[in-house]
Amino acid sequence: MAPQSHIEHEKLETTTSSENGTLQRQVTVQMSPEQYEKLFFQPTPARGDLAKRLGNPTLLGVLGFLIPYTTTMMSLMQWKGTNVSSTVGLSGTYFFLGGIAMNLAGVCEFILGNTFPFAVFVIYGSHWCNLAYVDDPAHNIVGTFDGGEASRAYNSSQGVYNVVIFVFFLGSIRTNGPFCLALFCLIFVFAFIAAANFLTGYATGPSDLEHVTTLLKIGGGFGFVTAIAGWYLAINLALASTGVPSPLPAFDLGHLVFRKSQAATLERGTEIV
Repeated sequence: MAPQSHIEHEKLETTTSSENGTLQRQVTVQMSPEQYEKLFFQPTPARGDLAKRLGNPTLLGVLGFLIPYTTTMMSLMQWKGTNVSSTVGLSGTYFFLGGIAMNLAGVCEFILGNTFPFAVFVIYGSHWCNLAYVDDPAHNIVGTFDGGEASRAYNSSQGVYNVVIFVFFLGSIRTNGPFCLALFCLIFVFAFIAAANFLTGYATGPSDLEHVTTLLKIGGGFGFVTAIAGWYLAINLALASTGVPSPLPAFDLGHLVFRKSQAATLERGTEIV
């Protein structure tokens, strides 16, 4: 059986006293890999001490993704009379929460040395900005295509996003269960949206358009699973960031997948037999 290992995480505490003035002390907290996963989506801790001094941007990135994403999936599933056209009203949410919040969180992850969360947040944040720009009526991007939203040229250009999701899914298999599940379901979300986009360009009648709607609803169903996993992560991150005890397990995969890899050795400071 492998020995239990811990990850040291330090922070600087400042206290003010009327007699002694300002006092500072360095506090070292030992966390298990599972506890570390509740704070970061990086199984291997970054080198350096910036993570000890700065805040954790992961919660901001997750919420910046979930708020516009959850509403979008509801629109794809046509809940309460919504439809795909309802996403036009989300342009502001896409820009400021999906775009700005996620890119800001991504840059902070880069500063902390967390490569994988940095890539995920910046790519998805840029995706939200792109979606907001294309759907914004003020820019009329769709109007530049002959046939508008139904044109083959426009819909073909929208069907390649699911490739990068698969790359992220492969990278997530050493993080945690909910994050891995969220990315796995996203593969199918973008796959069904891509299928609907391609079919829209070749639709010739009401039956084809009904098939497009069905594909979008199926994609929205997979997306709803991603939303559930994402909000599970958000709750865990919020509780862990404030020290509130959480009964929800992190489902850390770092000690199960590629345990003898170099990354696992660096993570625990000792090789697992």
